[in-house]
Amino acid sequence: MALKEPFAAYNAAHNVEAELVRNVLLAAGIEAHFTEDLMSLGIFAFGPIPEIHRPQVWIERADAERAGPILAQFERRAAELRGAADAPEAAASAPIEQACEECGAALSFSAEQQGSVQECKHCGAYVDVGEAESGGEWEAPEGPEDAE
Repeated sequence: MALKEPFAAYNAAHNVEAELVRNVLLAAGIEAHFTEDLMSLGIFAFGPIPEIHRPQVWIERADAERAGPILAQFERRAAELRGAADAPEAAASAPIEQACEECGAALSFSAEQQGSVQECKHCGAYVDVGEAESGGEWEAPEGPEDAE
């Protein structure tokens, strides 16, 4: 049956999660459908555009209030299964505090952004998030004239 007033109730990380959420909602008596990530559109030079490639679970707008607690319980249970409540994992998910090398502004990034390149919100410069301390300056390799 088609939804009369569709509402995107959940943005899933992948197709399997979208199907699981849909099944949970169906079991609770809420009509739900999901869109799959087919990865055929939205590719550009550096890979997929994240918001285009998000499978979504759609329900009737009238059921949104009833679905809220069900979706919150699903997310809590998924976090437990991933081990997000464990102390070592919780410490690893702490935000990364860093200063911009260009303007010196204090920046905060989520743990998921570790190792990525982000733009400074103040000056627009590119920042390597959570870049490990280097062992010093790069040394020039020895050339034939240095080998003697």
